Formats: sequence, structure tokens, C-alpha cells
Amino acid sequence: MKLKICNKSALIAAAMLSLTTLPATADENGLFGINLQEVVTTLDASELTTSLGLPELPVVDSLLKLDNEILIQGGDIELLKQLVEKIGGVITHDLPLVSGIGIRVSDLQLALLKKMPALITITENEAVFTSSALDYCLVYGSHVVDLTANKIRWNLYNAKEMQANTKKMTFTWPESLGNVRSVKFNGSTVYWSLFSRQNGELTLDASDFSRNGNLDAFESATVELTFSRYDADSYEQRDFSMDVEFEENCDRSLVKGYDTQANEKDSNSYYVDNIGADELHDKGLTGNGVTVAVIDSGLWADHKALRQNTKNKDRILAAYDAINDSEIRPATMTDENSHGTHITGIIANSDQAIVEGKKRSFYQGVAPDANLVVVKAFYEDGHSTYLDALRGLQFIADNSDKHNIRVVNLSFGAPPRSNYWADPINQAVMRLWEKDIVVVTSAGNTGPKAMTIGVPANVPYVISVGAISDNYTQDNLNDDTLLSFSSQGPTHEAFIKPDMVAPGGHMFSLANEDMYVPSKFPQYLKGDDRFIMSGTSQASGVVSGVVALMLQNDPSLSANDVKCRLMSSTTMAQVDGKLAYSPFQQGSGTINAIKAVESVKSGCANNGMDITADLSGEQHYMGAARMDADGNYYIKGFEFEVWEEAFMWDEAFMWDEAFMWDEAFMWDEAFMWDEAFMWDEAFMWDEAFMWDEAFMWDEAFMWDEAYMNQENFMLQE
Repeated sequence: MKLKICNKSALIAAAMLSLTTLPATADENGLFGINLQEVVTTLDASELTTSLGLPELPVVDSLLKLDNEILIQGGDIELLKQLVEKIGGVITHDLPLVSGIGIRVSDLQLALLKKMPALITITENEAVFTSSALDYCLVYGSHVVDLTANKIRWNLYNAKEMQANTKKMTFTWPESLGNVRSVKFNGSTVYWSLFSRQNGELTLDASDFSRNGNLDAFESATVELTFSRYDADSYEQRDFSMDVEFEENCDRSLVKGYDTQANEKDSNSYYVDNIGADELHDKGLTGNGVTVAVIDSGLWADHKALRQNTKNKDRILAAYDAINDSEIRPATMTDENSHGTHITGIIANSDQAIVEGKKRSFYQGVAPDANLVVVKAFYEDGHSTYLDALRGLQFIADNSDKHNIRVVNLSFGAPPRSNYWADPINQAVMRLWEKDIVVVTSAGNTGPKAMTIGVPANVPYVISVGAISDNYTQDNLNDDTLLSFSSQGPTHEAFIKPDMVAPGGHMFSLANEDMYVPSKFPQYLKGDDRFIMSGTSQASGVVSGVVALMLQNDPSLSANDVKCRLMSSTTMAQVDGKLAYSPFQQGSGTINAIKAVESVKSGCANNGMDITADLSGEQHYMGAARMDADGNYYIKGFEFEVWEEAFMWDEAFMWDEAFMWDEAFMWDEAFMWDEAFMWDEAFMWDEAFMWDEAFMWDEAFMWDEAYMNQENFMLQE
């Protein structure tokens, strides 16, 4: 029964009561029959503020005072616009994809809107980052070392605003070079010995470094070893190892390096070979006819390998600047950061691969003939905002049919601040998936701790990708490693993430010296247009390319079919018959493009979930992860231990195809989340899982101009 309101004063009183009390009694028309339309059409701003005990709103607020950027959601967008007009705010973003608008309001206007929780939802315009920007270990090591005579040198750089204090260093080298006579850190001798024998190994601890083993903020340092014998330059980089641990829970290792890495003519696009895409290229599968959209920092559209496909035909179908809300000519799209160019190059570089100085029949990009839609939503420093990212997603939704967009790559993220279904970016991503657009996201670079999967990778429906490295041995898959920073599950709603892993270490792709990141780290530039980066961002680009190959082969595949075939064709890493990594680290295993294309599987992804019901709020879901009394994570219904230090790669492990999820366990099969479900004692998340105003960026991760750009990527691993 609805309460009848007989006069305006009573209406105001009932409205205020409904906006501040008894939220459990709301019906489809608002509390006590008061809905947003009645608030907008019946009440004026002065009556609202007076009834709520707020100061009277100014007739016109200065734009300088409208310093709160928020997203409001709540049914009909036109009514939301009328509400904003009534209180004097400014509309900045039109976002029907999530039934909302972005607005700017004053403090008083924001206070007024916050009094309407039963009618509207408010989300602050938080920052969003390229996935690599969320790495907390900001000490980088150069990829290439200097080998001369009887010395080896390795460069480090501290991109933090705080000092990095060396805890331990470990070195190995060919015994034929004799013993280490001295170790210098940034020119200061931290170790010296004339007679000790080390047998090719040496470890130094904190006592050896004292005051000479620290890296000040934004400081570079050189680690130099001097051997008792000469001829170091006759060895390869792979013959040495140099590892450093810092007190700030940060470890870095000297990368081993390819024999061909110094060859400027080689493409070094190892990931194309490792996943089998080279063989698919030879069979004519190159992503032709499939459009991939990339929301990132833009694109170096002037580069021919990005602008044109393998047939020298223009293939950028649309270019949109979500920051300035303007569609631009594709050929004029730019990328001031380099992240978007790097990812898109991995997906679709149309140049032929070069190995040992010779062109090969396959290409440097996974899907070199894919069409592209480029959305610039990230600034030069590698950050964006919720509203701009949402505007980019809105553009994809609005133009998906026009440009046949089948795949969207999202190599960015933000810390979860709510359940997956309540986050606006996640809602937009789910809408795209509902339209059968395959969404591929990076898992994030905030590992190796559990529950570090961010937004939108925590959406259970989409494809979330972690990163592995080939360990600089292209022909030996048995020593591949999970990158230490790759984010790990489970999610806060107990879903197993990432869904799979793909190559993401030391990835050669496109960028140039004029872009901000390469200009800061020129040692990672090779030639005029090659740049080395590592991260789950790069891994998601690999998977997006594979999805384009799958859809060229079978355009009828649904988004769920694509995910099903990708996951059922992966291979999990094992050691002596046991998992080398838990499913919360490697998902269903490493991607295989050939098997994914050839797979005929269906009905094995997102089972038990109804995305439409999830979006409408009728039903939400939780996954199969649980935590025991000792804090260990496990999967309900499976009898293997997970999340232990014993799950480490070693030289004995084999990628064993015999390990398959059997029919008794349906991947991503969801549990209903309703009032009947009780979180029992076996499934309690720790205190770090709090969705309230207490969530703050801690002092170790302050985003300011002094170093924000250094965080944009992983250069190590």
C-alpha cells in the first residue's frame, strides 16, 4: 500500500523521511511512494536544503567552487539531468551504459545529493591506472649489462619517493672467471677479498652494505663485480645471475637476456612463437575482419605497422579521445605515454618477424590484420579517471555494431572499493560482455600477495590475464616462470582469478624516444621504434590477439564460448605431478593459440551465472574459493593444497597436458548470493577487506608529479 501525500509540505516531509530513514522499505517507486521524478518536479532546491538542515544553495555557484567530480546513477538519465540542473551542478559525462551521468558539484551540492541514497547512487571520480602503474616495487634493473674484461656491471634505478635499503645480494658466474675480488655499489666498495674462494657463488647481507647499499629516491646506481681472471666479455648475459633484495619487500634480478637481444635487426617477438600464433599466421589466420578496441593512452598512428595491416591497407576504423570527448581522424591519433602503443603493437603489429637478421613468414603482432578502434582515456603520466574510462567504454558500446567490435582490451585497473557488481566500470564491462563483446583485462601488477586482483579484472565473467616469462629460453618451455608481480586471486567474492596466464615478460613492442616513458628509460629502447616492457598489460594484449584469431576462424562464437575454449585449451604447470602454481596464481594455465582455435568446447565458462540478472540487481554470485582456519586458500570440492611456497617452478617441472579440470569441477561455476547464504567460519576474509571511507592510499603510494610517470610499467623480469 502506498502512502498518499495531500499537500506540498507533507510531501517534503515524507520525502526527507524517505531519504534518510527506513531504507529497507523501498519499493520500485521510491520510499513511501516518493520517486526521483516527484523530487525533481515538485520540490525546489531551497525547500530541499531547508528541510535537510543545510544552508541555502546559491542561485549560481562559481565554476571554481564546483570541485567535486562524481558519477550519479539512478534510473532515468533525463531525470538525473533535471536534478543536477535544479541544484546548479554541471554535467560533464553522459553515460547511459551505466544509467548515469558525470557531474561537477560544490561541497554543498554534494552534501545535498548524499542525502538521497534511496534514489541515486554516488561514486567519486577515483583514479584508474594502467595495470603496470600499480606496482609497489619501484626499483628497476636494466635489461642489458656491461661485460668488459674482468668486470660485469648492472644498473638499478629507484623510482620511489622513498629510500630503498639493500638487504641482500646474490651473484653467480662462470667458475672459469675465478673469484670475485670486489663488489662496488654505486662506486663504493661493499666487498673485497684477495684470497677467498667462492666456487662461482657469492652472497652479501645487510651488514656488508651498511650505509653504502641504499638507493635514494629517484637515484640510479651501478652494481659492479670484478673477477680475478679476465675474459668476461666472451660470455653471454645468461651465464650470470645478480639478485638484490630490499628491506621494503622488493626484489630484483638480472635478466638473462637472449643471445640475439643486442641485434637491432631482430624483432625479438618471442611471444608469437611461444603461443603458436606463427603457425596460425602461415595458415592464413591473422585476425582479418575482426575489430579489436583498445582503451589506453592512445596510439602512435603514424607508424605504418600500426596504421596499416599486412596488405598495406589502413585498418584504424575509429579514434576517440575520451578525455576531451572528441572523435578524431585515425591517422592523427597520438600517444604521449607509450603504453597504448606498446599494447596495440603486441596485438596487431603488421611487420614481419625478423629472426637472426632474416624476415620470416609470420608477423610481430599476434593478430596483424585485425582492425583497430583506438580510445585514448589515459594521460601522459599513465593515469585516467573513472569518468573518462567510462566514457571510453561508452564509445565502444555505441560503436560496436558500426565497426564490428568483437574484442576489447583493457590493460588498466584500480583497487576494488566495492563488490564487483557495484563498481561502475565493472557494470560497463559487464554490459559489453552481455552484448557478446569479448573483454580481456590485465590481472594487475600488485602481486605476489593473494587477493590483489583489481577492477575490472575482478569481474567474474570477463577474461583476466596474468603474466609469465619464457626465462629467456625460447626453445625451452620447461623453465617458464610466473612473473613475481603478477596479481593473484581469489577475488573478494571468492572467484578464481586470473583465468589464465600469457607471456608478459621483457616484451619487445613499439614506442619511440619522444614518448614520456621511453624518454625516461632510454636504455630499454632498441633502434628507432622498439621498446622493452613487462607486465600483465602486455599479457592481456597477447590474449586479445588470440581472441581475434579465434573469431576470424569462427565468427559465430559467443563471448562465453571464447572464454570456454581459451581456458579448456590451456596447460597448467606442474612439478612431479603437483601444481607448480596454484590456480589463484596461474588460473587454468598458459595460453595456447593453436589449441584455442582448434577447440570445439562450449558451455564450460560462466556456468550458473545470469549476467542480466546480475546487472539488474536481482541476483549476485560468489565463487568456489575458501579460506581455512590457518589462512590458506583452497577450492571447494578439490583435494589439493594451494597457495604455499612449495608451489615454485623448478627445473624438473613439465607442462603436463594430462592435467585437466575434470567434469566434476566446472570452472567459474558460481554459487548464488542471496540472503540464504551465510558466510561460515571457514570463509572469512581478513581485515584488509573493508568497503568504507577508511580505504586510503597509504604513504608508500602517493600519486604526485614527482614520480607518477616512473610507475607506468614493469621494466624488470
